[in-house]
Amino acid sequence: MQNKNNNTNFWISYADLMAGLLFVFILLIGAIIVKYTLLQSESAELETNLQKEKTALEKNRNELLLKEKRLKNIINELDESEEEVKNLQEEAILMNEKLKNSILENEQLKLTITEKEGLLEDKESLIKEFTLSKEEIEKKLEDLNKQKTELLGKLDSMSTLLANKEEEYEKLSNSSKKKLDSLVEQKLEKEKLIELLKSKNQDLDAEMKVMAIKLQNSEKEHTLLVNELETTKTKIKNLTGIKIKVITLLKEKLGKNINIDSKSGNLRLSSNILFDQGKSELKPSSKAFLKNAVYDYFQTILNNKEINRYIDTIVIEGHTNSTGGFLYNLDLSQKRAYSVMDFLLSLDFKNKEKLRQLVVASGRSYLDPVFDKNGKEDKEASRRIEIKLNIKNEEAIKEIRTILK
Repeated sequence: MQNKNNNTNFWISYADLMAGLLFVFILLIGAIIVKYTLLQSESAELETNLQKEKTALEKNRNELLLKEKRLKNIINELDESEEEVKNLQEEAILMNEKLKNSILENEQLKLTITEKEGLLEDKESLIKEFTLSKEEIEKKLEDLNKQKTELLGKLDSMSTLLANKEEEYEKLSNSSKKKLDSLVEQKLEKEKLIELLKSKNQDLDAEMKVMAIKLQNSEKEHTLLVNELETTKTKIKNLTGIKIKVITLLKEKLGKNINIDSKSGNLRLSSNILFDQGKSELKPSSKAFLKNAVYDYFQTILNNKEINRYIDTIVIEGHTNSTGGFLYNLDLSQKRAYSVMDFLLSLDFKNKEKLRQLVVASGRSYLDPVFDKNGKEDKEASRRIEIKLNIKNEEAIKEIRTILK
């Protein structure tokens, strides 16, 4: 019996060691998931920043296009102003020509007046020669004086007009020159502004390329993490399918002779058949029933390599109902589990040493009762022995599956 306890303690220690290794494996998986989550959030933030940069760049480009349009309009206005200046210069030239013509006309008028005066003198001499009457001569003199006065008035008005035209021409030339200088300065300022905007646009393009490279690298890291996570999920799904495979193989081998749970692969035996009330020794009449119920079950597990290579432990659990205290029922349930294990090890299994390595006895007191349809404890059904299969790495698989969900 002491040798059995030593073996049991050894396997419990071995199970603790395996649990530690599984805990390390869970921590590694958790670290991978945390890293994936952080990189995913950083990628989302980087994408958001890049989108903002793109929006700002698009806005700057639109502003640059608007400014280029305005500059084109200014250049067009400058060209139109240059055309106006040219037209004004041409008008000034025409006015100058008109002024020259007016001066020539003035000269001609002066010549005409001179000729008239000569004619007047000739007429006076003729008057003297022909001895015209005094009244006729006075009338003609008055007419000639009137003509002279009119001609002098025209000469004065033409001189005034000429002076005014000269002043207008000078003012027009000065204003045109000032306007042309102002437009040239504006054009130079706009050209400088265009160069500045082009430089800024180049800087923004360079920054955008850098951001695009960063995003591309982040996407690559994200893809690698996603692939790594998918590979891990596939491995875990393969592990979780092992228990279903074991249960399926058990059912195929056992057929309808033994009724095992299709989800867990557990075998449940009623304590009412195996033990008397409050006792932990097997009834003599129950041993034959127990052998028929579990012999093929264990024999199939031990002999089939496709099944036993996945089995970590086979737990024989004793359960009681809630009648009596917890410690009393715990002791009773443990003793009943030991009695069943002791009986199993006494049977003529070919690979009994392998069975010793797999079987573990445990008592659960009334911690896992069976309930009826109304939610009340079924005291008869709660008094039972359950034989449970623990698949290798099952606890770790449960934890990892919970995390992945």
